[in-house]
Amino acid sequence: MKLGPALVMTPDLEAALGFYRDMLGLTLAERFENQLVFDLGGQVLHVFGCARPAPEAEHGADGASVISFEVEAIEAAMADLAAKGVEFLHAQPAWNAEAGLAYAAFRAPGGIVHELVERPAKRRP
Repeated sequence: MKLGPALVMTPDLEAALGFYRDMLGLTLAERFENQLVFDLGGQVLHVFGCARPAPEAEHGADGASVISFEVEAIEAAMADLAAKGVEFLHAQPAWNAEAGLAYAAFRAPGGIVHELVERPAKRRP
């Protein structure tokens, strides 16, 4: 078994289009009546329309699936996205020593949580 395409369900496809394309800078590959398909350079992200937003949850405490987007420099990426209106759940990147990465969570339209991650060669907690 191998990992398939990433899927997101959101109640507002127009808001999702603006978020993923214009704020995150993803390339829209295809658009259908109830689906957006973004090219992630060898992978794809499918964003489907649905009826209701994700239930309220406390990120990191409640069970969930999270799509992460790897960046070269997390602080710079956070500043860029914050300037575009992305609201982060972490004021500063957090460090996960076991995974060897820094991360910062943010919400997409419909209440879906994603994370930026950075895998620095040498980083101290």
